[in-house]
Amino acid sequence: MQFEDIYCPISKNLNLVEKELKKICENLETSCLQEIIGYFFKNPGKRLRPTLALLSAGIVNNKLPKSTNDQLIQMATGIELMHSASLIHDDVIDGDLFRRGQKTINRIYGKKIAVLVGDVVYSLAFNTVTNSLPKEFDKIIVELTEYMCAAEVIQAENKSPSREIYLNIIKGKTALFMSVSCKIAAALAGATKNQLAGIEEYGLNLGMAYQIMDDCMDKDINNQLNITVEDAQLYGNRAIAALDAFEDSAYKFSLISIVNLVLCFSEAKVNSA
Repeated sequence: MQFEDIYCPISKNLNLVEKELKKICENLETSCLQEIIGYFFKNPGKRLRPTLALLSAGIVNNKLPKSTNDQLIQMATGIELMHSASLIHDDVIDGDLFRRGQKTINRIYGKKIAVLVGDVVYSLAFNTVTNSLPKEFDKIIVELTEYMCAAEVIQAENKSPSREIYLNIIKGKTALFMSVSCKIAAALAGATKNQLAGIEEYGLNLGMAYQIMDDCMDKDINNQLNITVEDAQLYGNRAIAALDAFEDSAYKFSLISIVNLVLCFSEAKVNSA
């Protein structure tokens, strides 16, 4: 299965997210920001986090009223903006010159412009999310941003982290974001307490598996950490098991397929590296 197959149950809503992203870029006040941010979104990537959000809502209720679905689209758009802002800043921090097959903003426009553009995209994200979600979710989004930034700081201060520190870092910078994306979307769709716990656990373990596989693929893991593909598979199995709280559906199948795709594709790259 490819990501294109995973999108099938949510293709209409995912297209609406793309339209919202385009509209936000076009409505920016200055032409220079339109140009730079538009350039970043030229190559969209997999849209994993909005995909997780849309699937998490669908697994709970695939017949949402229009008003709730509109909230869901805005929420999915906001988290993609948050992710994009973090990538723009990451490229500056890491000195990366390419992202998704094209030159990074910092390579073309310089580090100062890239940092400022990342800040703008963060502000667009917070504006989109806070204007669309019930107020009780604001604290979750703020805390998520704090955890992501704190994880980056801890990573910068620990060039040779212990296994425990490494796992806490990837939890903060990757796994919690996926978990929150799933949890808020499911809550909007009317999830029960048991379903919320399950989808939150799914997102957290998927995020752990995803980042471990990504680090293994990029050979970013110190051998002394004793972190391997087997660890990622363990987290992946936990993610799939967490979906037992839900009945079988196309949405559940896609969520399971994301786990398998992350593990299989990444493992193949690791083994061939």
